[in-house]
Amino acid sequence: MSPRIFWLLGLLAGTASPLSAQLTISGVRNLAFGVVIKGVASSVSPNDPVKSGEWTFTAAIGKTIQIAMTLPNRLNGPAGATMPITFGATDGVAVGTAPTSVPVTFDPRVAHNFNLVTSATVLVFLGGRVTPAAGQTTGNYSNTVILTVTVF
Repeated sequence: MSPRIFWLLGLLAGTASPLSAQLTISGVRNLAFGVVIKGVASSVSPNDPVKSGEWTFTAAIGKTIQIAMTLPNRLNGPAGATMPITFGATDGVAVGTAPTSVPVTFDPRVAHNFNLVTSATVLVFLGGRVTPAAGQTTGNYSNTVILTVTVF
């Protein structure tokens, strides 16, 4: 059996704009790759119902919101070990931001504006990719993603 690495990326951080009375936000689920094999890259789709990171927030219908994420480029592990993590152009998904509430794929590396037309509740999902080295230290790895939502 191949050596394994366990890790979890914390997602519970979030901030709101000065109009925070118009906004509620909470972390629902951490982005979690589960067991990762040394030397084998592993990806989680933002559409994964178990492993993707998820936030939910509510703002007033008719408002424009901006979603911005502060993303790490590494995970921190035992005894100072690190593991690269990357996010691609399709690793963000927002549901509840379009007139039809169809999921909207976006690049989580850049801020995006969305109009709240038919729903005041928005779900935001995050995927990503880790690339452990062949000699990666075994243990738990983590870091934090910060989701900032601004209401206009």
